Amino acid sequence: MDLTPSCLLLFGLLYASFSLFFLFRKKSPRDQRSPPGNTGWPFIGESLEFVTSGKNGTPDKFVRERMDKFSPDVFKTSMAGETVAVFCGASGNKFLFSNENKLVGSWWPPTIDKINTAKNSKTNVILQTKKLRKILPEFLKPEALQKYVPIMDRMAMQHLERDWSGASHKQVKAFTLAKKFTFEIACRLFMSVEDPNQVASFANHFGLVSAGLLAVPINFPGTTFNRAIKAADHIRHELSPILKERRRHLNEKRDMGTRDLLSQLLLSTDEDGKFLTEMEAADMVLGILLASHDTVSTATAFVVYYLADNPDVYAQVFKGKTQSQGEIHAYVFPYI
Repeated sequence: MDLTPSCLLLFGLLYASFSLFFLFRKKSPRDQRSPPGNTGWPFIGESLEFVTSGKNGTPDKFVRERMDKFSPDVFKTSMAGETVAVFCGASGNKFLFSNENKLVGSWWPPTIDKINTAKNSKTNVILQTKKLRKILPEFLKPEALQKYVPIMDRMAMQHLERDWSGASHKQVKAFTLAKKFTFEIACRLFMSVEDPNQVASFANHFGLVSAGLLAVPINFPGTTFNRAIKAADHIRHELSPILKERRRHLNEKRDMGTRDLLSQLLLSTDEDGKFLTEMEAADMVLGILLASHDTVSTATAFVVYYLADNPDVYAQVFKGKTQSQGEIHAYVFPYI
């Protein structure tokens, strides 16, 4: 006897019951103090609407519709299984960034903690962020940045020659290639990893991790969230030999040249003078890659888009670059 229809019917009835309960339950004083808005379906919230807007190329539509409907300053929604308040506009951003650790504090959904930290890890995303803020100034000091620029310039030229130019490329996808370029830069500057096969392996699994950050938090085999957790574990597994070798080099005090972020992590200590474990370092590397990837690649893609959409601005940028360097390679992207 096939029990599948019966199981699906039972699941549907249970979900409908929970939905009605959350829909008609009496609001608590906390609910009455929260901003105007809609939390969508129980458990799922409005995650699907948000993700769909992004996939359709209109991520701002989700926010603008709710600003018009509820409030132009702040509204309530639900994503990744959590009720959240979305602050809008310059005043909202100013309030958040000027009151950190005063009126507001850093917080991450449990789904991100689940993906970004190993199963037996004693840390979380908030603790990782605090540790990174102590380490990053050394990595980002001016004399260090001066050494990164030639590396980034060389890699940019190689990337353009390989992936953007040539007779075989009738069309290029700017955002896809911007993500590839950003990830290559991150692997080189953060971990000194340049092997194309290793970078490609990291990138393939990293794509699954990124897709699961705002997925419906259902950890069943085959779901986006489950694939993200498995991909994060695979990245940690690939990072393990890199971490072991780097720690051995540091212990032997080999000349590493300019120390990258990975070396800074392994040399850092906590308040008790203890070094990070390899698993903690792997979690932090994964967190840094996640934090830096989409923001930088999106900004890069928008630069290309607006330069292509504004030929007069592109001509001025090209002219200024030519005058400053004396010679420049020209790349024409007819379809972006």
